[in-house]
Amino acid sequence: MTADIHNDLIWTLDGDPSCVSIYQQILGLQYQVRAFATVNEFLEALVLAEPPRLLIADPGNTRGSLLESFRRIRDVTQPSTGPTHNGNLKLPEFIIISTVDDLDLIRFYLKAGARDFLFKPIRANELVAKVEWVLHQISNREVLILRNDLDGISINDLTFREHQILTVLLSRPERSVRRDDLHEAVWAKVAVNKKTLDVHLFNLRRKLRQHGYDIFCREQMFSLAKQDRPKTS
Repeated sequence: MTADIHNDLIWTLDGDPSCVSIYQQILGLQYQVRAFATVNEFLEALVLAEPPRLLIADPGNTRGSLLESFRRIRDVTQPSTGPTHNGNLKLPEFIIISTVDDLDLIRFYLKAGARDFLFKPIRANELVAKVEWVLHQISNREVLILRNDLDGISINDLTFREHQILTVLLSRPERSVRRDDLHEAVWAKVAVNKKTLDVHLFNLRRKLRQHGYDIFCREQMFSLAKQDRPKTS
């Protein structure tokens, strides 16, 4: 594992202090990790803050009915209800980790939307690989839903690649993404010259500047922000 910290925020919900320490040791090297010991703490944070990119939860080691809470969150996030970050609860993408090998439990959480179901004891390599894969899937799915709305401003006349780049930036915490991650999100496994990204960025930046925004670069990290921000490139 590298010591590079990603902007991805991961929440853990586990009442076992030793497991909390393990999550931090394994995932804290690469991600921002926030731990919760009880379901109530998790739900309170979910109401007040933007949801994490990923939740890792053990339904058996948390005080409170996680299963019932997930049922309630799933109910209020139906399209007819219209979820919001301030009012209703919005269930984040999640992985279940458990000591209980129960078929009905596995079926329930997978049906509820779990990205994976892992078993304890925690195996470091398995956890890292699963987390990386789920975050990769989330990023690829978000890129497919192209966005051109920037703080209420419609950025028109974008090419498909420009749409993808803007979507990736808008979907990331603090609207920042590492160069390699941006390249991977837009082109995935397709082999293209890395200079191709620079060409699309140049054209997108020109269009964004017409609306008072720009894409800044520092130490291989691209950030979307208003033009009054101090320039680093």
